[in-house]
Amino acid sequence: MQSLTLRSLFASFLIVMPAGAEALACASVYGVWSTWEDDPFESEEQSRQEIYDCGDAVCSRFVWEARPLDEKTGEPRLDVNHPDESKRARLVSEVNILSKFEPVADDRGCITEIYGGEIYDPRAGDIYGDSWLSYTIELEGDDILRFPNGIAWTRYSD
Repeated sequence: MQSLTLRSLFASFLIVMPAGAEALACASVYGVWSTWEDDPFESEEQSRQEIYDCGDAVCSRFVWEARPLDEKTGEPRLDVNHPDESKRARLVSEVNILSKFEPVADDRGCITEIYGGEIYDPRAGDIYGDSWLSYTIELEGDDILRFPNGIAWTRYSD
């Protein structure tokens, strides 16, 4: 009888354990994010950016673009507005929008912010952030990544 009770208890633990383990998982800035022209709930999706570790830093790269082709040439868009002329021949799809960011962990060790770094806008060729100006990009809940200027990316899900 005691053996049956222990087996029942163990079986119950196995059934409940995955839910408990999932609850311990933490939200993170890493993953694929949808970018928007304006408000995420009132505008068209522009691109999807994957936030990933790039050496000792955190970066983002394009994984999808709404308009990958140049409207005039019909060819893949080039980074023609970059301030460094030597980079203007590269494809926009190969550009890091976020680079040189440091991960910031919360008290559970979850990476919920990235700090410092540079934000590149290939449409204007502007690079924001340097040694004098740092940015903090924060995770709100599980699904919104908030930039200091109010822009929001939303976690991509298909």
